[in-house]
Amino acid sequence: MGHVVWTMQDAEEAIGEQEKYWISNCACRDERGRICRKGLRTCLGFAPEATSSENGRAPADKDEVAKLLSLAKDQKLVPRPFLSDEGRVVAVCFCCDCCCSYINGRKENAAGPKIEQTDMDYCTECGACVEVCHFGARTMKADKLAVNRSQCFGCGLCVAECPTQAIIMAAR
Repeated sequence: MGHVVWTMQDAEEAIGEQEKYWISNCACRDERGRICRKGLRTCLGFAPEATSSENGRAPADKDEVAKLLSLAKDQKLVPRPFLSDEGRVVAVCFCCDCCCSYINGRKENAAGPKIEQTDMDYCTECGACVEVCHFGARTMKADKLAVNRSQCFGCGLCVAECPTQAIIMAAR
């Protein structure tokens, strides 16, 4: 499956199944000279063979993991799992749209296993979801919400931001 995007709920479930953790610096932010303010230590690993950055890698306890998850939610970061050849989750990085090579190179990458579904009967077209969509799937045109589902990578940030709960994530 390679690299894909997960919802925060999917990431939290996978993280909860782990017993040991380590946190490391984000390789993308490190390589770009830390151009954003989203935090540097945003890669969470579970196994020694994890492929994410080993820069600054240190063991972490559940409290540190909880703080990282809180930061990821507050900063609207996108969970991106790293999988072993057997499909086992070995790490999850929390990515931004300004530094992440996966998000910035999305034309070459696969979308995640989920996709948005917007119930326009409940949508007030406030635009809150547009502001958090790192993938350009949601735009406002003449005060009307336009959703390009082919651009949706399935991160679910729009769901968390919607004040009327008009958006859900469904299997792709």
